[in-house]
Amino acid sequence: MADDKVFSYRKNRKMLILIAFLILVGILYFSLNTHITVIEPNKIDEVLANPMTGFVPRADFCDAVIGSGATLVYLDVTWREFEPQKGVYDFERIEVDNHLDEWRDQGKRVVFRFLCDLPGDDSHVDIPDWLYEETGGDGDWYDTSYGKGYSPNYNNEIFIERHREAIKALGAYYGGDDFFCYIELGSLGHWGEWHVKYSDGITRLPLEDVREQYITPYIEYFPNAMIMMRRPFNPAAEYNFGLYNDMTGLEEDTQEWLDWINFGGDYNQTGEVNALTAMPDAWKTAPIGGEFTSDLTMEQLLQDNIDKTAELIAKSHMTFIGPKIPAGDELIYKDGVDTVLSLLGYRLRIERAVITQYPPLINEMKVKLRWVNDGYAPIYKDWPVYLYILNAEGDVIREVHVDIDLRTVVDNTFVVSAAEIPVNDLPKGVYDIGIAIFDPSTAEPAVKLAMENSRDDKIYIFGQWEKK
Repeated sequence: MADDKVFSYRKNRKMLILIAFLILVGILYFSLNTHITVIEPNKIDEVLANPMTGFVPRADFCDAVIGSGATLVYLDVTWREFEPQKGVYDFERIEVDNHLDEWRDQGKRVVFRFLCDLPGDDSHVDIPDWLYEETGGDGDWYDTSYGKGYSPNYNNEIFIERHREAIKALGAYYGGDDFFCYIELGSLGHWGEWHVKYSDGITRLPLEDVREQYITPYIEYFPNAMIMMRRPFNPAAEYNFGLYNDMTGLEEDTQEWLDWINFGGDYNQTGEVNALTAMPDAWKTAPIGGEFTSDLTMEQLLQDNIDKTAELIAKSHMTFIGPKIPAGDELIYKDGVDTVLSLLGYRLRIERAVITQYPPLINEMKVKLRWVNDGYAPIYKDWPVYLYILNAEGDVIREVHVDIDLRTVVDNTFVVSAAEIPVNDLPKGVYDIGIAIFDPSTAEPAVKLAMENSRDDKIYIFGQWEKK
């Protein structure tokens, strides 16, 4: 019996030694035939005209849009224009006057605001005549330093219900995709900015429970849009809205707006205590926009005070500015224009790539990418990323989806993605490795990365690999 145990022990010991030897051989084979390449692509500092960022010219100024190279256009519509007769919506006029078919075909997106009160030089009303009659004309005609116009009674239940139906109609037409990308939540107040000149006798805006009834239709009927508010109202925090500042570049007003965002506070339009919520990190998950102030000239904004303008934009983490932007002769301030554009939105790039080529028995190559964002804001859409292998002629011969949510690449952090590509069946030779971010609406590469590239189709070549 003892001899049997000794024999068994010796047999098992030999087997273990053999297994260990085979494992060692495998490790040596794997190590000697695994090649790791580390690449650090060169970054660039030039202005990038990227989707959903930048200056936003008015959609109806066709030449201005084309000349600016903008990826966004601004569209506001008064209720009077939109619904001249009850239940009859003039989409054709909106489409034709604002060239929306053309902008959609070009992959541009819309910043939209719905208006009920647009102060002007002459006495007028911006809601339909039929609605004015239905509500009994119970608003306020005004003639103030802002201009002339009519401020509706926003507490009127008929007005609230008809407003819901109007937004429902807009959403049914434009809410099915993200063409209407950003909605600056208007509807209330002069210019849709949620304030009225109550010091001149205009009825104050309604309280929060009534204002909520103007918010919810946008949420319901524009599920693909990013909604933004003029101030960080409590619902803005609750619904993760973005924010916008129509006094961009004016230090005192912008600082007040930043104080609302950082500390919350009261709403002077209604006298409500704590109607504003502190949202200092709102920009990390929702967009910040607005337009340049009209209180300063473009020469002041883009030349004389450019350092202050840049500082305020950076502190605000803005993604876009418009429709008050430099145009025509104002574009002579090119250095200031480029400075501002370089601060708007995201600037994604690959800081480091690690390419691992395994032995021939393993039919794959692994690519790990370290993503960074040099911009002051993230990309706010979870757009797909694809990794490519390209042949000597520049043709894509392999592509795989990269599992990464680019929205998380923000605020001096980095995010690592990894992807594996089958390569064993490829012939011997040298191949380029590329990356691209796709716009789902066009199914094409759409984002310019802040790194050098040898191509012009937004597929970025960041390294090479040789199949031996």
